[in-house]
Amino acid sequence: MIQPLDAGQQQWVESTLESMTMEECVGHLLCPEDRKYSTEDWRDIMRKVPLGSVFIHGFDRQEMRAKTAAVQAESRIPVVIAADMENGAVGIKDDATTEFPYQMGCAAAADPELMYRMGRITALESRNCGVHWTFSPVVDLNLNFRNLVTNSRSLGDNPDKTIPLLRRLIAGLQQDGLMAATAKHFPGDGVDERDQHLCTSVNSLPVDQWFELYGRVWQAAIDAGVMSIMAGHIAFPAWQGLTDDPEAAMPATLCEKLQIGLLRKKLGFEGVLVSDAAPMIGITSRAPSAEIAWRNIAAGSDVFLFADPVKDFERLMAAVKSGKLSEERVFESTRRVLEMKARLNLHQHYSAPELTAEQFAGHAAVAQETADRGITMLRERPGLLPLPPGSRILTVTISVKNHGRPTKDLEVVDAELRKRGFEVEHQLNPGHDLMRENVNKFDRIMINFYMLNHMNIGRIMMSGEEIMAFWRAFYADNPDKAVFTSFGNPYILYEQPHINNLLLTYGPAPAAQRAAVKVWCGELRPQGVCPVAIPKIKVRRFQCD
Repeated sequence: MIQPLDAGQQQWVESTLESMTMEECVGHLLCPEDRKYSTEDWRDIMRKVPLGSVFIHGFDRQEMRAKTAAVQAESRIPVVIAADMENGAVGIKDDATTEFPYQMGCAAAADPELMYRMGRITALESRNCGVHWTFSPVVDLNLNFRNLVTNSRSLGDNPDKTIPLLRRLIAGLQQDGLMAATAKHFPGDGVDERDQHLCTSVNSLPVDQWFELYGRVWQAAIDAGVMSIMAGHIAFPAWQGLTDDPEAAMPATLCEKLQIGLLRKKLGFEGVLVSDAAPMIGITSRAPSAEIAWRNIAAGSDVFLFADPVKDFERLMAAVKSGKLSEERVFESTRRVLEMKARLNLHQHYSAPELTAEQFAGHAAVAQETADRGITMLRERPGLLPLPPGSRILTVTISVKNHGRPTKDLEVVDAELRKRGFEVEHQLNPGHDLMRENVNKFDRIMINFYMLNHMNIGRIMMSGEEIMAFWRAFYADNPDKAVFTSFGNPYILYEQPHINNLLLTYGPAPAAQRAAVKVWCGELRPQGVCPVAIPKIKVRRFQCD
């Protein structure tokens, strides 16, 4: 269960809460995001709104420290700084920061101690920049391979295998009070194939099966002492009494039955309950914008994520004054946030000493070991690998053209091949004419599928436009020339069942790219085990509901 406070921590919580105004308490219910605010903007915002937490993500180490320091300097009560650190301290854009494969790639190594070390490294590197609260791990079960949110971010589809891993990951993140972990997305994504960014998605399991699958996972996270849980814009109609009308079920973020009745009373969670992001259509389609913040807190959340710092503060204050949001609920949530700050020892220090080059090198070695042990040969064609020494190689990235979240191409792959003496050319989403022109110039053509969650909202699978080139240009006529690797989505064989080989890295981290090159060159034998079942087409009778 959650770590009890010691006497000093408890005394700080009580004295701080007693000293707080209603405005300061309400400010503790909001966590706005940083992306549109400068360091000076934050100084102005903090002078207007006494925020309890802020999401700062996606800057280099120097700017992260400047922003976190500016926020702390303007608050009399330490502010908890949050970021998405799902596969290492990736919210910090710095070459020294350690990036691990996506969670599924770590799970493929099937080693709880590697998960612990990943968590510990993430906490050390995050706290070093003043970040204390990570919105990870993703504990959703990937039961539906078409799901847009979970996919390679998930630990897998089997509770028996994921539970030992998530326990150790939480332990590593939270050791010594360096970081608060957040298990997400309650009551559990991975059943529906729709995206919370676009609608309220649905966990459509009956109650008994939910407890057999998701209930066990959530209970394991709570028993492991996770400090925070994120409520998703996900309905659970069977628990909400709406089995016959599931589309009418409200998301957990607006449902007291789920946040308080199921999570707090039934499962016994006592930590901080944070909502998923406020701008997502899964919640904005269910209530007027002026009501969402106070209705989310009234339904059981302690922190409203990605709030508008000024507008939502004013809306919450108005809801308290009108009686729509009780003072009791405000104080209850404020206490929980303060208790999390105390467990993080923010009343003593909000950052950590600088890490040494030797420490960063050690962290990188752990990420590489994780990638090497997790890489998975899902389908092998004898004789295709290793690559002939000194051969001419064409690397082809197959990816979406209009990224919702722009990402780098797979640059490490080419660099690693060249270091080994290969002559390398590269193409991104080439047309079939270009592929046909090049097919005879190369000894091997590396087809690298690069499809990740949220690259393009509303889609994780490939489209015909993206994959047509290698089929029309050369593959059927040259089956011994193409090597296929997925740097993300593990379900490629469902869409492309007739390719004769496939390697899985589960993500584009530099360590994963290096692991792939090691396999291609015969330096590493894949030993990872895919954490999800790959669906197959079956002949069966169609049933209409």
